[in-house]
Amino acid sequence: MKIKITALLMAFSLAGLTSCEDYLSETNKSGLTQDPFFQTELGITAAVNASYSGTRLWYGKEFPSAFAETGTDLFLRGGDNKANQISDYTVDLNGAQTNLKDYWAHLYKALNTCNTALKLLPAPILSEAMNKQYEGEVRFLRAHYLWLITETWGDVVLQTEPTAGAVTTAKRSSVEDFYKVIFADLDIAIANLAPAKSTNGRITQDVAKAFKARMALTRASSTDNAEMYATAATLAREVIASGRYTLFSDFKSLWDMKNSEGGANSEVVYYVNYTNDDTMNGDYDAAAGKGNNSHLHFIMVYDKQPGMERSVAYGRPYQRYVPTLHLLDLFNEKVDQRYAGTFQTVWLANVPNLKAGTVNGYPKMAFGDTSMVFMKTVATPAQVANAAGRYKIFDRNTMYKEDGSLLLRSQFIQMSKLMDPTRLTANQEWSSRDGFVIRIAELYLIAAEALMKTNPAEALTYINDLRKKRAIPGKEASMAIAAKDLNIDFILDERARELAGELFRWYDLKRTGKLVSYVQKYNADAKANIKETHNVRPIPQVQLDAITNKEEFKQNPGYN
Repeated sequence: MKIKITALLMAFSLAGLTSCEDYLSETNKSGLTQDPFFQTELGITAAVNASYSGTRLWYGKEFPSAFAETGTDLFLRGGDNKANQISDYTVDLNGAQTNLKDYWAHLYKALNTCNTALKLLPAPILSEAMNKQYEGEVRFLRAHYLWLITETWGDVVLQTEPTAGAVTTAKRSSVEDFYKVIFADLDIAIANLAPAKSTNGRITQDVAKAFKARMALTRASSTDNAEMYATAATLAREVIASGRYTLFSDFKSLWDMKNSEGGANSEVVYYVNYTNDDTMNGDYDAAAGKGNNSHLHFIMVYDKQPGMERSVAYGRPYQRYVPTLHLLDLFNEKVDQRYAGTFQTVWLANVPNLKAGTVNGYPKMAFGDTSMVFMKTVATPAQVANAAGRYKIFDRNTMYKEDGSLLLRSQFIQMSKLMDPTRLTANQEWSSRDGFVIRIAELYLIAAEALMKTNPAEALTYINDLRKKRAIPGKEASMAIAAKDLNIDFILDERARELAGELFRWYDLKRTGKLVSYVQKYNADAKANIKETHNVRPIPQVQLDAITNKEEFKQNPGYN
């Protein structure tokens, strides 16, 4: 079941709402409380549903992947990357960067939608149970948007009331102040909502607990706060112990389109729902593209290679993001099933009726035969000899220089776990795959990290429980680690193996103080450019230009 945010409901629920860009205009667009529609149960429900819409602009969209995955140790810019400033921290990463400007507006609009919905609650026309349910959902969503805002831009505008009229000044609030609101909202969500697995995309108590565990770990690792570590561990334990979630035995099956419906997937705690009916995939911005398009961005240009043409099965090759050699080397594919479950390494010739002797350089290649093999190792002479005349090899030395920099940006070992071979056409941009926001595997990782200092034996149990489940059958013992191996660097390695491409990495490196050092060590594109400045993003120039208190509210330090 999907949350139905139709164009009509969106129009009603957003009428009069203002974004951070809009609230500087001279026209008072708010007027929400005077609109009789919002005094009806339908109107209030529409406002609550609209509060979810901002999540569809973050999960399953292109540029959040740029913000969260590139410019890290895991992904480099591909041959058609659209945000090189983000991935490489070049000198033109500043307030004029278009995608950051857009997402500043998107997130503040989503925040203002939540603030407006909360102003309608509690409503006398709703039952007590419905008031609690709606407030819990919106409080969670507001906490989520506040987290993205403050972790992306730092000490910026903390808005907890709907904007009304012309607002021409901006006031900075500390990250600590943001988190006070975040934790207060999540506490209300936990108190108001029932413990359950989300089966329709709506927030439940489980979702709020899991997200609070993430937030507590974020603050704990940033501030070394023992109480926050304890909170993160307790909440992670509770969600794991609920019995409502189980880890897949086959990591690749976790990502199969048969399991792409978050409500039916045993690992998924919270998800953003999408559908193949693109009229139901609404969000705030038509230009962002409807539906989940994350399947596009990690696909290499395969359709210009021997025996290959574009197909539904192999996807549309946007070639935005390329895995680093470091990411590939984190996996021991002989014991860990996540390598084969995350990446595609073999391609089969798919040109219809392809006959042997017709492909230049590969006379033995015919339809259905191997066309390409990608290897993170150096091909041996025997492997080269076996491929001769049959298929093309891309090995470590074909794709990367010794320092990890790229020789190729359009052909690479692509991340395949987000692909969708069920789309209707080869060029269809959207997928019906739900955007997985919180998986139970993350809770195992949170528990392990939170307990690492105070109860290393229990921490080791959580990490090994996860790793054994991800082992190739029969290799469970080889996947188990010893207490001496467990430290923050191992945790980050494990989070990369488990969560690559799921919008965590930049935020993980930032919260653990590893962003600069890891990029310098593992990201050949960005290592010469990154500075401590880059632990926050530049504030959009349109925001700075629009306010009158320019001396008080300035650009983040280090940016032009």
